[in-house]
Amino acid sequence: MLRCASVGLGWWGGEHAAAIHRKSDRICIAACHTDSGNAAVDAATLREFAEKYGARPFERFDDLLSDPDVDALIVTTPHSSHVPQIVAAAQAGKHVFVEKPLSITVESGRRALDTCRQHRVVLAVGHNRRFSNALAAIKKIVNDDTLGTILHAEAHFSWPGGLTYPKGYWRTDMTEAPAGAMTATCIHMIDSFAYLLGPIDRVVAAYAKHRAVPHGIEDTTTLLVEFRSGPTGYIGGTIAAPDMSCLNIYGSAASVYAGIDEEQVTLHRADGPRKALEIPILEQSDTLRLELEEFARACAGEVQFRVDPKDALNNIAVMEAALSAIRSGTAVTVKSE
Repeated sequence: MLRCASVGLGWWGGEHAAAIHRKSDRICIAACHTDSGNAAVDAATLREFAEKYGARPFERFDDLLSDPDVDALIVTTPHSSHVPQIVAAAQAGKHVFVEKPLSITVESGRRALDTCRQHRVVLAVGHNRRFSNALAAIKKIVNDDTLGTILHAEAHFSWPGGLTYPKGYWRTDMTEAPAGAMTATCIHMIDSFAYLLGPIDRVVAAYAKHRAVPHGIEDTTTLLVEFRSGPTGYIGGTIAAPDMSCLNIYGSAASVYAGIDEEQVTLHRADGPRKALEIPILEQSDTLRLELEEFARACAGEVQFRVDPKDALNNIAVMEAALSAIRSGTAVTVKSE
C-alpha cells in the first residue's frame, strides 16, 4: 500500500481522496497538508480533511517531508507551487503525483523532471483522460490506420467553474491561470492530442477573451495548431459554459467523433454509415482512481506511468507557445528542449 500525503485540500484534492478512500488496495491517503496563507481556515480544513479520510494532519510542509511513514505526495495546489513542492519532495526521497499542469513554464518544469530523475523518484502528472475508455478506443483506431491520411483534428472542453470563482481565488490570478481556459480545460485537450497524434510543433494562432466570468479575467480560449506528423488542429475551451468535451479526428478513409467524458465514440467510414462503438462507461472518479493506482504500481517498480514526464513538459511547451502567440499575434514554434 502506497502511503500518500494529500497536499492542497481544495475541491480537486478532495476528488482525488474520495476516488481512492476505501476503494483501493494499492494506495491510500495517510497524511495531509495545506497552506493557503490563512492559518484559521487552514486549521479547520486540515481537521475536516483528516477526520474524513483518516489522515494525519501536518501544519508544516517540512515536517510532512521528513516523516518516514509518508511514501509519496499527491499535489493539487496552485500551479506556481507545483515545482517547488515537487523539488522538495524529490529531495526528501518522496514520489510525486502532481495534478496538471506540471508547471507554468518549461524552464521550471524541466527543473522538476531533473530533480526527480536525480533522486530516482517517480514523477506522475495527472491527465486523467488518458485513462478513459473513449480515448483508448480512438488511440486504437489511429494506430490501426483506420482513418487513412489524418487531415485535421479538433477538440473542445467547456466547464462552468469560472462563473462561481470567489473574489481573491487563486485561479483569478492570471499568473497562475493565464489565457482563460488554458490551464483549466485546454491543457487536457493538448495532452489528448499529443497522446493520439504525437507532438504539436507549431501554434499557428491563439486568442483568449473575457466574456462572462466575474473579476474581468479571460474565460474563452482558442488555438490553431500544426502537428509534427502533418495534420492541422483546433483546440478550444471555456470556463464559463456547461460541461462538455468533444474530440474529432478527420481522415481520408474515415473520421472519428467522440464525447470523451461521456465515453461516446462514433466511427464514420468514407464507404459506410456512422457506427457508434460499444465502450464501457467510466465515471470521472474511476479515471482518478485508475491513474492513482497506476502511480502506486509505478512507485513499486511494476509499470511505467503512462504519462511520460517529458510528455507533460511538452504540453507546457505548447502552452508557452500559445501564450506567446496570443501576445505577438503571430505563429510560434513549440520548443521544449
